Amino acid sequence: MLPPKVVPGDLDVLDYQRLMLRYQALVWLSQMSFCSKQVLRLSPEGAMPEAERRKMLALMTAVQASVFVTDTVTGVQETASELVKYAAGEGGRLLDKNELTRKAKDKAVFAFDFVGKLAGDTVHKVLEDVVLPHVGLPVHYVPEGGSARQYLTMAERFEKLGYVEPMRKALDRAIACGDAEGERARVLRKTRLPLKEIRNQSMSKFLDALKFIYTKKESQARPLLLELLRDEAGFDWVYPRLALIELSNGEEERARDLMAMLIKQNASSIFAYSTLVTIELAAWQLDAMEKHVNKLLELDSVAPETIQAEQIFSLICQTGLR
Repeated sequence: MLPPKVVPGDLDVLDYQRLMLRYQALVWLSQMSFCSKQVLRLSPEGAMPEAERRKMLALMTAVQASVFVTDTVTGVQETASELVKYAAGEGGRLLDKNELTRKAKDKAVFAFDFVGKLAGDTVHKVLEDVVLPHVGLPVHYVPEGGSARQYLTMAERFEKLGYVEPMRKALDRAIACGDAEGERARVLRKTRLPLKEIRNQSMSKFLDALKFIYTKKESQARPLLLELLRDEAGFDWVYPRLALIELSNGEEERARDLMAMLIKQNASSIFAYSTLVTIELAAWQLDAMEKHVNKLLELDSVAPETIQAEQIFSLICQTGLR
């Protein structure tokens, strides 16, 4: 059960600390703010040892990082920026054909070193196919001739930007390279990609939904995600995004149903279990949360979602909130 929308005014400090974390998971900012003020009011200066205070601060920071989009938006901006900077440093003559990218080129420096290590003729092809005319988002092309590490980097950037099929192609190229990084790509392909190929029109609609999510316009993202759920049921990335919107709207059971649907079609989706961790945190079902953390560790122990979930659960236990 989710916490009340009206925060009780007569709880002790530990209860307010628990509620504060639950409201963070729900992105219910006014309730979270009220709880934080109550914690300060009920905690005399010096009452909490410094070590415990630091653990609590670390816990709040970890929860915030797991549910707020700030880091995601920053990642998208940095990824796009790197692509533009690369284009500016290496593709001047090509980009000069377009006025907007010419201006971007004039302000940027070399940073995107992946294709910089490829053959010169491939570089020009990458610039034509990877850099969009308006400020550096990649299109659906993964160049040949790279290393597994380079393809892993490409896959990470494609994922941040919402490009599922280019990510699949990059991971396939990394797997073909072999070595330890090729094996890492195999794990990512199993845990982070839909089992079926996603149509271009569905990917484009998902990108539109992401833009609304990143700009905190979830009410505009939700109809697009529902359409994708109807028309492209195998698109794994849709379910967690929609589930978190539903959860924030107070629809816990709907969020759980979406995760059950996702697990039924792809039991290896890391996004299903990381989203369930957030749901269980909001509902304060810590035994279930622990089970999902263990599943994440089984799927991919070094995934950012796994490390974050494990840290949150560990800190809950260390701070005596369990």
